[in-house]
Amino acid sequence: MQKVNRKASSYLKDSRGTVVPLFGLMVIPMLAITGAAIDIGQAISAERTLQSAVDAAALAVCSASPNEDPNDVVKAFLTAGLAGSSMQLTDGTTAAAGGKFPVQLTQVGFNADENSVNPKATAAMPTSLLRLSGIADITINGSAKVRCGAKDLELSMVLDVTGSMDSFAGGKRKIDSLKDAGLDVISIFERNITAGATRVALVPFSEAVNVGDVASKVRGNIASGTSQNPGQAGYTFKNKNDDYKTYQITNCVSERVGGQAWTSTPPSCSGNSCTHPVGLVYTSNGVCRPQNEFMPLSGNTEALKTAIRTYQPDGYTAGHIGAMWGWYALRQDWGQFWSGSEAAAADEDKLIKATLIMTDGEFNTQYLNGVQDRDRSGTSPNGASNDQFKKICDAMKDDNIEVYTVGFGLNSGSATAERLRSCASDPSKFFLTNNGDGLRSVFNAISRQLSAGQAVVEQ
Repeated sequence: MQKVNRKASSYLKDSRGTVVPLFGLMVIPMLAITGAAIDIGQAISAERTLQSAVDAAALAVCSASPNEDPNDVVKAFLTAGLAGSSMQLTDGTTAAAGGKFPVQLTQVGFNADENSVNPKATAAMPTSLLRLSGIADITINGSAKVRCGAKDLELSMVLDVTGSMDSFAGGKRKIDSLKDAGLDVISIFERNITAGATRVALVPFSEAVNVGDVASKVRGNIASGTSQNPGQAGYTFKNKNDDYKTYQITNCVSERVGGQAWTSTPPSCSGNSCTHPVGLVYTSNGVCRPQNEFMPLSGNTEALKTAIRTYQPDGYTAGHIGAMWGWYALRQDWGQFWSGSEAAAADEDKLIKATLIMTDGEFNTQYLNGVQDRDRSGTSPNGASNDQFKKICDAMKDDNIEVYTVGFGLNSGSATAERLRSCASDPSKFFLTNNGDGLRSVFNAISRQLSAGQAVVEQ
């Protein structure tokens, strides 16, 4: 018996073999902890991906036209947002393909009255090591509440309708491609326009800008008769051959001269007397080019679309005058000239002011006393149209206007393309395209970027 007790005692004192059973006992909790860390980490990553896709889908609805079903938009952007991940959007009755796990869209939540969207999506991510502990999956969710048009937008579209827009690009007349692209813009903003959150001004330009009845308010009344000094209905001057010519006044306007040439200071006119007036435009037959008129900020989608459909190409290119009026349209202090279409006061927290400038060619037209300097002796006191354009661009950007520029059919690296690049607020707001489909794509991208900027994600 003593021998047995001594033997038992020796076994109890010997710990050399205990590490094996102890390690065996520790493996299960260690695997559980490691499995939890791996699976939970993967779930966190997947939920971030899902949330990002849901956010993008919600913002996409804000940029969609009324013709696009919000349900279809959310599904399309959610599908795109999950591409390349371990998830796939399904209808809840079909399995995901390629070893992915399914995501279900449980709600779109579009509210036309509130101009808001609230999509929600969920998924059960299968576990790997946690499955050994009886946890087969982890639920992940994504949701977003977005108010479309939470910020207001005032946009001026400065559009080239010169004679070169009658040429073809990609099998279609450039002017027709411009109309299609312009109509797309109005459609994309239609929901926000209807909600009162967006207004658009149209500035078609060629040799000048046709301001219609506004002309007398910004240049003063024009006296009848003919004079060798500008300011009457007829203006007699010498052309480059030193011959006298008499041109007639139009409702087009040209650049201002003097100290206010590059400022937004509005004119002050009484009768035929003006302080800081805009420039006059005389032509040989009294016809204004373009014949399409400037439209101040409008919230009437049909009026905007009707105006765009009427655009016809004609004349040379005075891009600086178009840019100038794109700026004036966004200035509250110019609203006195178009009652009911005044721009709002600048407010960076609540209002976006932007201009989109599109041209297909070199700026080649400037004025001296209301006549193009190609038609007369002498040169413009303000310099070339290209130089004037740069100064207007700089002034707009200093005034916190977001400037987008689009070159249509221009060669990359050309002087005009680089001028447009320099004019844009930053390189991401400068675009080049060579055909109608490209122009529509660019206008769509700009519009969706701006409309997304109007939206506010609330959760």
